[in-house]
Amino acid sequence: MALLEVSNLRTTFRTEDGPVTAVNGLSFQLERGQTLGIVGESGSGKSVTSLSIMRLLSSNGRIESGSIFFDGEDLLAKTEAQMRKIRGKRIAMIFQDPMTSLNPVLTIGEQIAEAVRLHLGLDHEAARKRTIEVLDKVRIPSAHARLNDYPYQFSGGMRQRVMIAMALSCDPELLIADEPTTALDVTIQAQILELMNEMQQQTGTAIVLITHDLGVVAETCKNVLVMYGGNMVEYGSASQVFAEPRMPYTQGLLASLPRVDTDGRSRLQPIPGQPPNLLRLPKGCAFAPRCAQRLPVCDTPVPLFDFGGGHVCRCQLYAETTPLATVGS
Repeated sequence: MALLEVSNLRTTFRTEDGPVTAVNGLSFQLERGQTLGIVGESGSGKSVTSLSIMRLLSSNGRIESGSIFFDGEDLLAKTEAQMRKIRGKRIAMIFQDPMTSLNPVLTIGEQIAEAVRLHLGLDHEAARKRTIEVLDKVRIPSAHARLNDYPYQFSGGMRQRVMIAMALSCDPELLIADEPTTALDVTIQAQILELMNEMQQQTGTAIVLITHDLGVVAETCKNVLVMYGGNMVEYGSASQVFAEPRMPYTQGLLASLPRVDTDGRSRLQPIPGQPPNLLRLPKGCAFAPRCAQRLPVCDTPVPLFDFGGGHVCRCQLYAETTPLATVGS
C-alpha cells in the first residue's frame, strides 16, 4: 500500500467571476521513504494540491471530488479535530516563506516546543530537550542559546532550517515542502536540500517537494510529476522525464532552462503564450493553445499513455503508437 494516494482530486475556489478550478482530476501515489517532485509554472496547481492534502484551503476553497488516502485512511472523511492530530505529527509541511509562517511574537523555542508538547505529550523540560535536539540536527549553531531568539533574529537560511526542525520535530511519515528554497542564494539552497536529504535518510520520511526549479528536482527526487492546468501531464522517474521528456510542455520547460555548456551562444527558448484561464479550462488539452505540435484531436479529453517503467504522459501525439496507461497511474 502506498503511503499517499491521491485520486481524481478536483479543488475549486469561489470568486466574483465564478469558480476557479485550481486542481482538475489529479491522481498520483507516493511510496514510503521516497521523494516526489511536483513541478510546473506558477498557477499550475502545485501549492493548492499540497493545501488540499493538508486540508488547509482558504474559506472560499473546496475539494469538489476525488479522494486522498494517507496510510489507508481517508483524509477527506476526517473531522477538523482529527486533522489537527495528523497535521504536524504524521504529515508536516514546510512553507516557502518562513517569515510569514513563523509567529513573529513567539521565540523559536516556544514555537517548536508547542508542537512537541501537543503531539508527543511531553512535559516542559522534555519538550525543551527535544527542541534543542532538532535544532542541533538542522545545524543551528549554539541551539541551546538561541531558543529565546525571535524569527527576525535569524537569517533567511536559518529561518528555513527552523521550519525544517519544526516540521521534523515529531518524526512525520510525510513531509510536504512547498518551494523550500525560494529566495535563498544557491549556496544556502544546496545546504537546505542536503539537510532534507540527510533527515530523510535518518527517519525514512517520504517527501513531496513542490518547486518550479527543475535543477532542484533532478538533484533530489526519485520521481517527477509535471503539472499544467491543474492536472498531471507527465510522470516518471527523474531519469525518464529529464532524458526522454514526452509531453511538449515538459520539453518546453527543459528547453527554457539556461545552460552553461553552450559558451553563451544559444538563446533561451521560452514557451510562447500564457497559462490557461482556470475559470474556463478547455475540455481537451490545456496546453494545446501554446503547443507547436497541436492536432485537431487535442480539443478532446486526453488520456494518459504508458511508455513503460512507470513513465506516463497525457498527450494525443502518442495515441496511435503508445498503449493507454492503466487506471490509477
